[in-house]
Amino acid sequence: MIQVIKQFMSFSATRIGIALAFFIPLVFILVWMTGYHNAIQRIGQLQIAIVNQGGTVGEAIQKKMISSVPFHSETLVSVEEANKRMDHGDYSMVMVIPRNFSDDLQSGQAKLTYYINEGTSEVASTAVERAAGIITEGISKAADGNSDRAPVHAEIIKTHKQGNFAVTMVPILLGFTPYIAMMAMNIHLRVSSLMLKSTYRKWGIFWSRQLLLLLISILAPLFIIAVIDLFVEPAAPFWKMWLFECCVFLSGTCVTQMGLTLFGHSAPFFNLLPIPLMIMTGGTIIPSSMLAPFYRHIGDFLPSGIPGFMKLIYIGHGIWNFVLNLLLISIVTWGITVLWIYMEKNAASPMTTEVKPSTEH
Repeated sequence: MIQVIKQFMSFSATRIGIALAFFIPLVFILVWMTGYHNAIQRIGQLQIAIVNQGGTVGEAIQKKMISSVPFHSETLVSVEEANKRMDHGDYSMVMVIPRNFSDDLQSGQAKLTYYINEGTSEVASTAVERAAGIITEGISKAADGNSDRAPVHAEIIKTHKQGNFAVTMVPILLGFTPYIAMMAMNIHLRVSSLMLKSTYRKWGIFWSRQLLLLLISILAPLFIIAVIDLFVEPAAPFWKMWLFECCVFLSGTCVTQMGLTLFGHSAPFFNLLPIPLMIMTGGTIIPSSMLAPFYRHIGDFLPSGIPGFMKLIYIGHGIWNFVLNLLLISIVTWGITVLWIYMEKNAASPMTTEVKPSTEH
C-alpha cells in the first residue's frame, strides 16, 4: 500500500487535488470572515429616502428622524420617483410624511408611511422595518410628551413581497450555479482537446470547442428557465430571463476557459476564487454596501448574475447595466484566451484524416 501511495504522489494531479482540499475551505473562510466582519456595525451605509409633503412640520420630523437612526438619507419630492429609485437599489426604504400630518396629529390619527422593498437582502429589509418602528415611536413621544397615548402610527407597505420562500433562492440558483456548471464542462473539454491535439491543429480544436460552448450557453439556459417557471412566477417575461441567463452562462464559460488556458492543471486555484466572492457580493445575504470596504465593488468584476436576477424575479426590469457588465467580462476574458493560444507554439502535428488499414486478421 505504501508503494501505491508513493505512485499516487508522483502524479501532479494527486498533489493538486490534495492542495485543493486545503485551499477551497481556506478561501471561503478568509473571504467570508473578512468580508462579513462587523457587517452589522456598517448598517449605517444603507440609504433611505424621505418624501416630505407635510411642510414645516415635516421638516421637524425629518430632523428628528435623521438624529434617531444611523442611515444615510436623501429628500425627494415624489413618492413615485422614490419608489422607482428604491427598485433600482438606491434606497432600502422610503419614508413619506403626508400633507395632512399636522391636522391628523391634533386628533391623534397621524401616520407615517414607509415603503420597504422585500426584493432585496433580508438583513436590510428587517433592519429598516425595525428602524421604521423606532422612528415612529420617537416622533410620537416628541409630539405628545410622556403621555401613554401614541398620536403617530406607522403604515408599512412592503413592495415585491414573495410568499414562497423558494423564490428567494432563485437568484442564487440562476446567477451562480452556471459558473460551476461551465467550469466543470470546460475541464472535461480541455481533457478532450488534449486527446485531439496529436491529430488536429490547435485552431481547429479551439473553434470547434467555441461552437460547442456557445450552443450550450444558449440551449442550457432555455432548459433551466423552463424548469424554474414550473416552480415560480418571476416578474420578468420568459425571454428576458432566458437572455440574461445566456449572458451568465457565457461569462462563466469565458472566465473558466481563460483560467484553464493560462494555468492548465493549476486552473482550479484560479477558477474557484470567484465562487465565495459571488455569493458574498450578490446581495441576497446582506447588501454589498455593508461589506468590508475592500469587497464592496468586487462584484462588478465577477461573472455573477445574482444581482440581476434579484431584479428580474421581483421587479422585472433594470438589468441592462448587469448585461453590459457580463458581456464586457466575456469579451475581455475570451480575448485573453485567444491571444494566449495565438502566442502558443502549435504543438499539434498536421491534420491526419487517413486511417491506416488494419493488418490484423
